[in-house]
Amino acid sequence: MIAHNFHFLCLSIGVLFIGGPGGIASEPTKIEPLILYGPSGPSPAINESAIAFAGHFGVPVEVRSGPTEQWMERAVQDADLIYSSAEFMMSAFLRTEALHLDPDTVTGLYIRPSVILVRPNNPRGITDFPDVLKLGVRVMVVEGSGQTGLWEDMAGKLGDVTTLRKLRANIVYFAPTSDDAMKAWKERADIDAWITWNIWYMPIRDRAELIPVGREYRVYRQSSIALTERGKGRPVARQFVDFLTSVEGARIFQSWGWLTPSSDSRPLTVNSDICAVCPIDSDEWKDGYGRGLLDIKALLADYERLGIPSWEVHISAVFHGEAAYWLLRDAAYARTPKGSVYNPNAPLVRELQSLGVSVELCAKTMEERGWTKEDVLEGVRVIPGALPRVIDLQQQGYAYLRF
Repeated sequence: MIAHNFHFLCLSIGVLFIGGPGGIASEPTKIEPLILYGPSGPSPAINESAIAFAGHFGVPVEVRSGPTEQWMERAVQDADLIYSSAEFMMSAFLRTEALHLDPDTVTGLYIRPSVILVRPNNPRGITDFPDVLKLGVRVMVVEGSGQTGLWEDMAGKLGDVTTLRKLRANIVYFAPTSDDAMKAWKERADIDAWITWNIWYMPIRDRAELIPVGREYRVYRQSSIALTERGKGRPVARQFVDFLTSVEGARIFQSWGWLTPSSDSRPLTVNSDICAVCPIDSDEWKDGYGRGLLDIKALLADYERLGIPSWEVHISAVFHGEAAYWLLRDAAYARTPKGSVYNPNAPLVRELQSLGVSVELCAKTMEERGWTKEDVLEGVRVIPGALPRVIDLQQQGYAYLRF
């Protein structure tokens, strides 16, 4: 549940009935609710966890979320716990003496990665961070809350001041908070891309597509939670923190896009930043689609079943040779010897792109067949040569998979 203003969620599950004379129940005695305050970003996962906790233990929970200035005055009066969306935010809360937070009770919860949100069907063809640096791309960033400095951290990771200058020039809106950014995304059609956390995709997934960011630009930040002096006097507050870090709590946060510690039950030793290059040149089909495209989709599904989200799997699909025509627009596809009126692979290509797959086409193959960039599907990256690209990615540590 994310809204643009102060959010109040009260979960009153469980009241205590005290028997009167003759076994007849008297007026119920309400259990004092556990009260939490914090920013909007983690609130959907916190809210769902609160519902589950209340159901298990019969303790009512109130989650009050939104921009800090909207709830700080109340939190000083009755907060049991305060949660943050970044460690610098928790540090600021600890410096706020009126909150009476105990620094020894700070518990790190889970992290999330930075991403780029784009408009449905990705009209700008954005596939990674360098694309938002292109002339004319209109970018939105958040200057407050847990996103303070996020865009600068991403742009500065490689130590190139030119990247920072280009991105700054493309930013058309510095939103004060994430709630303000979400409102602007719905109201301002001129914004092409929003640099944010992956968790903000969930509430606007009908209005946006998520573009994962390559590891060379990606940033992570952690949500954490701490007890106030009031909360320290209530064992149930510590119990709630323990629930958040339990297997069930981790599952809830993961369902909202947060990254949780690797489970010992996972059969893989590498669970993040998984990179593979897949050269595709064979014109093999299955069930009406190019087989190589289906194989990549199946690979991503296999990782999902292992608990590894698509944004942790970075695949470059390098097309050349006989399979290259799979990446053509309908008109160009129809002119090929094996083509028909419509390219049946186009929807599958878009789906893979939305999952973060970099779909790439060899320029040498294009030249040999007389194709131009206008003939190629939107979002496909044209590369100078397929084999040099494959070798280059292998030198960077990408696994080689031939489909």
